[in-house]
Amino acid sequence: MALQEKIEELAPPGSAERERVDDATGWAGRGYWDDLNVAAAQGQAQQAAKAEQSVLVTDALRRAARGESGEDTGEDLRAAELAAAVELLQGARNAPLRLLLAHRVEAYVLTFVASFGLNKALVWSGVLDFSLWGWLFWAPMLVAEAKLRQAKKLGRERVIARIQARHDEMHLP
Repeated sequence: MALQEKIEELAPPGSAERERVDDATGWAGRGYWDDLNVAAAQGQAQQAAKAEQSVLVTDALRRAARGESGEDTGEDLRAAELAAAVELLQGARNAPLRLLLAHRVEAYVLTFVASFGLNKALVWSGVLDFSLWGWLFWAPMLVAEAKLRQAKKLGRERVIARIQARHDEMHLP
């Protein structure tokens, strides 16, 4: 009890120190189910963010295909990431990746079914005792995800460069 009183004295609620204390001691008193629920919630949030990103990228690609010019992104990180994604996914050779990103959930389901089906068919037919050939169906999905990660990185770099240029113009340290 004395320790709790000392923590209350040195790190009052709402302070930055209290946040660090709560982060450090947050695991104490949590159970397995609490960790599982938090991990599930984080996974759902990540999936929702990826789904939203797919919709935004698909919409931006459609606008670019119609010839609608994108406005200057300035220092808006999300707009810079979208502009980079449109730039990286332009062209005929990236059409399959655009299709995969436009229908991301369906593409993942179809890829899983095709992968699992090919592996099982090869094993059941007696051609192989163990098959990993079906994993090759995941290559286009991994390439599409890599393009989105590359677009995020490129967008961030561009925003940082714009901020740096603005600071250089203002002669800020």
